[in-house]
Amino acid sequence: MAKVLVVGGGPAGSLSAIALKDHEVLMVEEHQSAGFPMQCAGLISEECYGRLKRYSDCKLNEIRGAFFIAPSGKFVELEGKSKAVVIDRKILDRDLLEKASEFAEVWVKSKFMKAHGRRAEIMKMGERTFVEFDYLVGADGVYSRVARCFGFERPEVLSAVQVECRYEALSDDMVELFFGCSDGFFAYAVPIDEYARVGVVSKSNPLCYLKNLLRRISDRISGKILELNVGAIPIGLVEFVKEKVFLVGDSAGMVKPYTGGGLFYITEATEILAKTFPNLEEFRNRFVEDIGREIEFGMKIYRLYSKLDDEDYDFLIELARDNVEIAKDLHMDRPTTLLKVLPSLIKIVRRPKLLKKLLSVLAT
Repeated sequence: MAKVLVVGGGPAGSLSAIALKDHEVLMVEEHQSAGFPMQCAGLISEECYGRLKRYSDCKLNEIRGAFFIAPSGKFVELEGKSKAVVIDRKILDRDLLEKASEFAEVWVKSKFMKAHGRRAEIMKMGERTFVEFDYLVGADGVYSRVARCFGFERPEVLSAVQVECRYEALSDDMVELFFGCSDGFFAYAVPIDEYARVGVVSKSNPLCYLKNLLRRISDRISGKILELNVGAIPIGLVEFVKEKVFLVGDSAGMVKPYTGGGLFYITEATEILAKTFPNLEEFRNRFVEDIGREIEFGMKIYRLYSKLDDEDYDFLIELARDNVEIAKDLHMDRPTTLLKVLPSLIKIVRRPKLLKKLLSVLAT
């Protein structure tokens, strides 16, 4: 039985602790409780929720598709192969931490400071203490101290700002995605009853982009802003295994680069971890084999956001209106499903400049 130190009590840490339940696990969480501050829109696929539901009944809404909205206001309604679920991340994080505590010793208000060899320094309730470990799991987010301590490569980081407010959605069971209103990404409105989580992800100054978006949709917003959340989103999977230290979740860049969502990759990674530990090489290889191609293609979509201008988005929305059936085979967790319809899509894009942009990104 190995001694495992898990740093971070969010979903990545809790699911890692659950996966390693046959070992002696200590999990340390910097905050008083999990789920705070919230840094997530809470939109996941139905399949992903099916895996998490065994630990937490945190569903708030069911989503059947999305409105893709161009800068001009033109939009198209698309439904793909997968449905989605809006979850309460605070409840999910709390329930996962509670489940993990059945198998692991959990220290809250305890911060990982550094490690040397197989000995970690932890600030527990303001007092310095030392912990011996055989394996160390860095599940401590975008700015992972574990990753910095052991010299792991760091992913690119985007900024995100989100508010929750009373909102008149175009449809209560459809997400709204706004393109062309951020530098290098998109904005969104995720409906929950009479409210919505409205946010922007960008490479710089997301608050400015969010203010512009809120002005644009002000006729559909009423009352005061109920909640404001800020966060960071890692883009790009990095090397996440070094001898007996490994990263899981945001610290490893285990995030869909085209949406910023990470829960699907975390569930995949921790399920593989449960089957392969303590063979970390096999853990890495199996995760990359399963998800690597999806991340690689997702990075192409991410790079495309920065290539397209307002006219491109308007044209693509118009094109999608006449070809809505293209979306029916697409899966929100598997961007490579786009490859099935890509040849047909390229044939109907009759704008040389746009076609050149598409091909230049997809060919890299």
